[in-house]
Amino acid sequence: MAKSKTKATKKTKRFKSVLTGPVGTVEPKFLHDLDMDRMVGAFMALCGEVYVLRDRVATLEAVLEEAKVIGKNAIEDFVEDASRSKARQDDAKRFVRRVLRELHRSDVPVSAVGRKAREMVA
Repeated sequence: MAKSKTKATKKTKRFKSVLTGPVGTVEPKFLHDLDMDRMVGAFMALCGEVYVLRDRVATLEAVLEEAKVIGKNAIEDFVEDASRSKARQDDAKRFVRRVLRELHRSDVPVSAVGRKAREMVA
């Protein structure tokens, strides 16, 4: 018996590579949508921040527990004073600004490739 071949009826949208040389005068739109590029940038910045925090907290808890400096529920039972609470609030504001600044990033590159360099790769 011969196998029947069927064609897929759904077309896949294909994108041409946006970045074909060095960054010139405008940031490239890797996802073909600058707002989506910014959202992905913010998401990746947040992922990086979260991972660093998870790693450091796990290490700190392990070190303190092994040294018998803290008990199992010491972190959950902790009550902070007003000045420490204010410092945490200020840190939270800086954190949010760092993560969300990607959403407002300019499409003008921080640095540009000179004309001669662009001509060399053209």
